[in-house]
Parts: sequence; structure tokens; C-alpha cells
Amino acid sequence: MMKVVCRILLASYVFFAAVAAPTRRSPSTSSSTRALLQPSNRQEPASSQPAESTESSTSNSSGSEELASKMEKDLEMNFNKIAPFGKEDTAQELQDHASKTQDVLVDAVENAEVAEIKRAVFRALTRLRAATIKEFDTIARLQTQSIDAYNDAHHYRGENPLTHLHEDEPPVETDKLKSFH
Repeated sequence: MMKVVCRILLASYVFFAAVAAPTRRSPSTSSSTRALLQPSNRQEPASSQPAESTESSTSNSSGSEELASKMEKDLEMNFNKIAPFGKEDTAQELQDHASKTQDVLVDAVENAEVAEIKRAVFRALTRLRAATIKEFDTIARLQTQSIDAYNDAHHYRGENPLTHLHEDEPPVETDKLKSFH
């Protein structure tokens, strides 16, 4: 049981050490620890040899205890090399970055809305200007048509005859100031 726990601990340590510093080679991955990670190819002694099995089990238990203590020392020495998971300052940095990113996105959306409003107002004013110009052109055309229609229907000289001044004057003989003639 102790062997399995030690193997699991060592495997997780090697994994996290490799993740934390993939370019460095951890000193704990020596040949003895790599041998621990490999499944054991040793044959257990047969039950027909009870004397040897008790000796080997006591030597195995003392050997496994030594190995476990060595692994604990390795873990304690290299524990500081493992990057901690879920630190508060890391979470705060991520929150700050997310907040800044959200602010940038909100600003971009607001800028897009302002640009869309400006475009819509410009388009509406352009249409209004076009409609206003069209109305003024229509009014001017109708006024010109009315003037042309009046001129076609009326002749000014015919309706307003020209009266010459000499026609309204008395004849020269009746002028009392004959001496000036």
C-alpha cells in the first residue's frame, strides 16, 4: 500500500515539476525514481520457500521504508519548485485583466453605437435636404409655369395701351403763351 501511495505522489510530483519548468530537468528524476515509476518486473518469491519470503518481506518493508523516506526528502526539497495552484494574487491579476478587457469591449461597443447614430443622423439629414430641395424646386417650377400661363393668356401691350403725351395736350394755337413758340 505504501509503495502505491509513494508511486502516485512521485508521479504527480514529476508531472507538476515538468509542467512548472519544462526546460529544466528536475534533480529528483534520477534513475532510482524513474525505476519507481516503471512497473516492477521482479518476481515475488514462491510460497514454497517460507524462510526466504519472510526475509525478503522484512527486507522489502525496510527497503520500502527507506525508499519512502528518501522520496519524502526529495518531495520536501523540490516542493518549492512546484508552482502553486490557485494563488490569490494570480486570481486578482486575472480578474483585473478580465475587467480591463471588458472595459475595452464596452468602449468599442459604445464607439460603434456612436458611429451608427452619427451615420443614421447624417443619412436622415441628407434625405431631408434632398426632400427640401425637391420641394423648393417644385415650388419654383410651379411659379414659373404660372407666370408662363399668365403671359400666354394676356398680352400686356394689348391690355395696357400706350398713351402718348401729345395726345392729351391742347393744340398749340390755344396755348396762352404764344410768345414762346
